[in-house]
This record gives sequence, C-alpha cells and structure tokens, in this order.
Amino acid sequence: MIIDNRELALKIGFTATDWHEPIDYETYKEITTDWDVKVIIKGNTAIGALYSKNGEIHVSILPEWRKRWLTKGLLKKILADMQFTRVTPGHEYMYSILNRLGYVLQPDGTVAREI
Repeated sequence: MIIDNRELALKIGFTATDWHEPIDYETYKEITTDWDVKVIIKGNTAIGALYSKNGEIHVSILPEWRKRWLTKGLLKKILADMQFTRVTPGHEYMYSILNRLGYVLQPDGTVAREI
C-alpha cells in the first residue's frame, strides 16, 4: 500500500537510502522539496518511500525489507506513471528486472520505458 504522509515518507526514505556520499537530513529535505514522496506500507509497517517527479520514479526500501517487499499490485501502482529512473550503484540486479518490464538502459544512464 502507498500512503500520502510526506513527513513519515521523508524520515523512512532518508533511513532507507544507500548514500554513496553522506548527507544530513536537512540537505536531503532540500533535495526532495519538489518531489512527491509517499510511504510504502507492508501490513502495518512503513518499509520504504516512493519518490516521483515528472515521470521519474525512485524507491528506497529499508534494508530488512529488501527482496521481500514487492507484490504485483504494488509494482503496478509504482510503474503506472514511471517513465524513467536511474539504478543506484550496487543495485545492478534491477537492470534485468526493469528490462523484463519493458524498460531499456539509455545512453544518459537512465532506464526508460521503451516506446
């Protein structure tokens, strides 16, 4: 389930993100100012955040929920508006998943829906 609670989404998303260069929470809030950020809920637990802006989608999942959070229904909700994304270094396994869903690696490093 995806719910609209920006404050909780930002807190969960900050914790769930694998930062390559550490940033503080205030900088993170500034970076995400113009992004729509929602909470991903599994059961009664907030497990991650969904970020979207102009067709770009990103998901941050708490480490303890990774590889066991996704359902077909949730995937459909996430992909409904996703036109492109970027895969975070260390998560290269996502390329094959996105490719099977009709997304293709682009020259600029994004993964975009094939038209």
